Amino acid sequence: MNDKVFLKQLRDQLADIQATTHDTLEPSAKRKIEEAIEDLDLIIENSSSEEVNYKAKALEILGRVLSYLPSIMRLIKLISEYSDNLPL
Repeated sequence: MNDKVFLKQLRDQLADIQATTHDTLEPSAKRKIEEAIEDLDLIIENSSSEEVNYKAKALEILGRVLSYLPSIMRLIKLISEYSDNLPL
């Protein structure tokens, strides 16, 4: 999958999250999703440049959004705690 398709899919997924959770999210989380969508739109528009690692940039944006979604953060914490307790 090329970077532009990846970025568009990520943007579409965030738009879906925004649409399905608009009544339940805190205003700050809503704003972060909006900002992420706007950032991804700019990256997609300018993705012809080879100077930027677009996947890394997209993951950075996604990380900022996820930190504002409490249920996802709780899940990540639970998985992290579980994996920390696994024997090596």
